[in-house]
Amino acid sequence: MKMHLIASVQKMIFISLLLLIACKDNPKNTNLPDPNDSTANATLARKISKEIDADPANPENFYQRAQVYINSKFLSRAEADLQSAIQLDSTNDQYFFTLGRTQYAMNETKNAAQSYEKAILLNPENKEASLKLADLYFVVREHQKSLDLLNKLLKADKTNPYLYHMLGMNYKETGDTARAIYHFQTAIETDPTDYASTLYIANLLAAQKNKLALGYFDAAIKLKPQSIEPYFAKGVFLQQSANYASAMVVYKKVITLDPTNFLAFYNVGYINYESGYLQSAMENWDITLKLNPTYAKAWFMKGLLYEESKDKKNALKHYKEALALDPQNSLYQESLSRVK
Repeated sequence: MKMHLIASVQKMIFISLLLLIACKDNPKNTNLPDPNDSTANATLARKISKEIDADPANPENFYQRAQVYINSKFLSRAEADLQSAIQLDSTNDQYFFTLGRTQYAMNETKNAAQSYEKAILLNPENKEASLKLADLYFVVREHQKSLDLLNKLLKADKTNPYLYHMLGMNYKETGDTARAIYHFQTAIETDPTDYASTLYIANLLAAQKNKLALGYFDAAIKLKPQSIEPYFAKGVFLQQSANYASAMVVYKKVITLDPTNFLAFYNVGYINYESGYLQSAMENWDITLKLNPTYAKAWFMKGLLYEESKDKKNALKHYKEALALDPQNSLYQESLSRVK
């Protein structure tokens, strides 16, 4: 009860301070659009500017012009107008919320967080502001703050799959894989079309060498059959499990979808190398380097093939190329020394 009273008093003091700010002189209408700009947004901004001149004490006019500037990607102008609207009416949570979104888009994360917090203090029911603040905390790696907000939102709405997804993301980033998988799974149960959560589970299980990953990769592929990512990740998992034949099938699908995917060609070459098909390995690494001449691993593997075939001249050449691209790689350094 005492804590509740303290919180109420703090809120009253905060709002009183905001009202004092609102009693200052009206903001100047100097944030004007380019008079030579003939676009629809500029025309609308000029119209609202005239309304501001006619009624400079109306905060809604500044807010509406800020919306026009946001649509035009003039974010600094939008921020200035939102500040003017708040100067006139500092009790409107929507003004602070929109200011926070604008500041976040401008990469002013600290200011954005403060604006979201003010919006929530003015209106605790502003769930959108709470969610945006939780997202911001995740981005700046304040994971506990993000988790606290998300769990609070979850108490009011247990049907929102995005809340479960973001809980999973926070737990994933903090290394709590079990909780991450649990919340991603709950997100999928809430929304079976949640591709992102499905793929995250697949990758987390794959990192644990858990064969259940295959089912989730297939589910992700079913949700987005034209997406390269789940195919490639599935191929890597199969390759690391020494299931080369199945991995080759998946990589060929990747290449069909994206003939410029140099990593798929590289991995096909590596499987050929491991399987003893050295000519095919060389051919695939040639394609890899044609698509991406700066991929050091392909230069190195070609050098290794040349070394194994007693062609020290070509081995030396390819090791040098690999080392030039990745000078700190000790394996490349040792290989180059070996053939000199």
